Amino acid sequence: MAEELGKFVPYVGGPPFGHTLLQPLEQLSQVEETVVRDKAVESLCKVAEQLPNSSIGEHFLPLIKRLSQGEWFTSRVSACGLFAVAYTRSTAAQQSDLRQPYTQLCHDETPMVRRAAAQK
Repeated sequence: MAEELGKFVPYVGGPPFGHTLLQPLEQLSQVEETVVRDKAVESLCKVAEQLPNSSIGEHFLPLIKRLSQGEWFTSRVSACGLFAVAYTRSTAAQQSDLRQPYTQLCHDETPMVRRAAAQK
């Protein structure tokens, strides 16, 4: 399911409505199973590439912030995989806002989160 949702943008009304896919993918990106989590992150990136710029700031950046502040390491690991696609689509002010949570993830107490931040 996590993999297939990334292909659903045309079925929800196209890019202007692609943000409707973010919520279920956000939930899937927080599960403990690594394969599901990784596929959810891949799908989130596919959806984000198709979102209009206004939806990046309105829907995708808040999703990244929620994941990066998650209590469980799984959400923070998933957040690491989303920064690159968001950063390239953001304004200079938004890019500045993204650097702070990414820096926190680079210094996270959990080794898996630090590794994910370094790899992505």
